[in-house]
Amino acid sequence: MSDRPTVVRAQGLQRSCLTAEEPTKQVAIIGHDAPADVRGGPGFTRRDVSLGGVSAERTEGRGADGRHLGWLRIPSRQLMVSVRTHDPDIARRILDSAQLVSVDHNGCPARRPPEKRPAPTHPTARSAMAPANPSSISLCYYGASADTLLTSARLSGQEAAALAAALSSAPPGPNPDADPKECALPPAPPPADAVLLLEDAAGRGAVHVAFSGCTGRGLDNGALRARVDQPLIQRIMAPLGTGFAFHGDLNR
Repeated sequence: MSDRPTVVRAQGLQRSCLTAEEPTKQVAIIGHDAPADVRGGPGFTRRDVSLGGVSAERTEGRGADGRHLGWLRIPSRQLMVSVRTHDPDIARRILDSAQLVSVDHNGCPARRPPEKRPAPTHPTARSAMAPANPSSISLCYYGASADTLLTSARLSGQEAAALAAALSSAPPGPNPDADPKECALPPAPPPADAVLLLEDAAGRGAVHVAFSGCTGRGLDNGALRARVDQPLIQRIMAPLGTGFAFHGDLNR
């Protein structure tokens, strides 16, 4: 918890260290819709607005600690942008700058792909989990609780080649489901936490990565399935800059 201005995407797991946020902190957060977090005060104003034809709610005011607060909620997209700044003009400019897109700057769809399993579109999908030397890999992180993109990153060059090699080196077959005595198994596996979009001169493919639940975990490129482990998940999640949950003991 530094006192430097911070932009947060995909808060993910947070340490339970009860570190208070000082009133000197300035922060902007892009995350899931959280209507309970939007607390109005005597000087707060709320109005209905539109982002590209999509209905939204905007709230602005000054908090008890002196910071200028603002929220922009887009309920239909399960999204909220929140700001806490020293200068009301900065808070206003951040909220004014918000836009809705269908595909983000890293090539990731704003909505989770609807298919449970990717189509094996890349020519190498039936022989390897990932092409050997992709020109780029877009890391699209959706998490397990919403259908909207939380954060993304894009790898190229040696970083993309190293991740592709790690994906193709994963042991074949999905991770086993957890012992129902240790974990409440859902009626159906949750959706993939992340979708990796890999591209090279031969075409484009996708790898679904599921790891946070108790069932359906592993890699899936539409033709092959493979296991995930802590080091591989770390490779995927580190460029995204967000935390994750994975219980390695459930693999046994």
